[in-house]
Amino acid sequence: MAALSLPFALVLAGCAGAEEAPTSTDAPAAGQWPGEMTLYIPNAPGGGFDIAARALQPALAEQLGESVVPTNLEGAGGAIAATQMLDDPADGTAMMITSRSIASVPYTGTPEIDPVLHLAPIGVTHQDVSALTVRADAPYDTVAEFLDHARANPGGVRIGTAGTGGVWHAAGLLLARAAGVEFTFIPYDGGSSAGNALVAGEIDAVTIGAPETRPFVEGGDARMLAVMGEERSSLYPGVPTLQEQGIDVTYAVWRGYVVDAETPEPVRLELAERVRAAAEDPAYQTAMAGAGFETTWIGPAEFGELITQEDELIRQLFAGEDFMTTRPERVPN
Repeated sequence: MAALSLPFALVLAGCAGAEEAPTSTDAPAAGQWPGEMTLYIPNAPGGGFDIAARALQPALAEQLGESVVPTNLEGAGGAIAATQMLDDPADGTAMMITSRSIASVPYTGTPEIDPVLHLAPIGVTHQDVSALTVRADAPYDTVAEFLDHARANPGGVRIGTAGTGGVWHAAGLLLARAAGVEFTFIPYDGGSSAGNALVAGEIDAVTIGAPETRPFVEGGDARMLAVMGEERSSLYPGVPTLQEQGIDVTYAVWRGYVVDAETPEPVRLELAERVRAAAEDPAYQTAMAGAGFETTWIGPAEFGELITQEDELIRQLFAGEDFMTTRPERVPN
C-alpha cells in the first residue's frame, strides 16, 4: 500500500487569541477561584470526552477549591459547546474539553467559531488512537478482507464517525485514501452513539477510538480489526496495527482543555497549572489507564502549536469535500 503521512507539527504560529487577551487581571490566589466551573463536554455521555472530563472532575474541583460541573452539549462537531462557553464570562469559570476535531468547526458551517483566534489552550492531558472495529458477526476477520469487501462495493461500506469533519472521520478518510477504497461516512453525535449504531446494524464499521470501542468489544458485540497507532494499544495488545498489515497510516488524537481567548492571561496560566496538577492525581491516572487512555501533559504554548497545525491539516485533508462549506475570515478564498 502507498504510504500516507501528514505533518504532526508546524512552525509555531501561536494562538492569536492568547496574544490579544488582556494581561492586567491577577491570577486567582492559592485556594481561591472566581466561582464554580462549568466544564463543557461536546459529545453525548459515554463518549471519550465524557469519560476523560468526568475522570478529571474530582481532582480539578479539589485544585480549584470550587465545584466543577460537567455539562454535555453535543452536536455540530463541538460548535454548540464552544458557542455556549464563549457566551459565558471569560474569567476562568468556563472550560471545554476538545480534540483535533475542533479545527473543522469553522470549515463546516460555523465560521464564527475560529479555534485559532477564539479558543485559548490550557493543556493536553491525554491521547488515544483510532481503531477499525466491526460487528462480531461481520464476514471478515482481517483488515485485508474488509478492504477487499470495500473494493468490491465502492461506497457501499458505511463507516460511523463522531461527526462530519471530526477526528474519526479524518481517520477513516486516511485509511480509505491509503488503501484506495471508497467509504460512505455516517456522522453520529459521539463515539458511543456510533458504537451503538454499529451494534444495531445501521453501519458496517467504526473508526472511533479504542477506549470508546471497549464496551462493545468486551460485551461481545464488536470485533476490532486494527488500531491506527505506531504501536499496539496497551488496551488491546492482541490487535495489530494497520502498519503491521501493510497500510502505512497512523492517527493519534490529542485531547485537552481550552477556554475563551478573552480570558486574562494570568488566569489562563494559573488554570493550566491547576489542570496539570489535577491530571497528575493518582485517582485520575488510574481511571484513565482503566479506560485505555494514554495520559500526557502538553502545556499552553505547545498546545497552541497543535491547534494551529491542525487548522492547516484540516484544510489539506478535507480539501474539496462537500461539507467544507465555510472558512474563517482569516483564511483567504
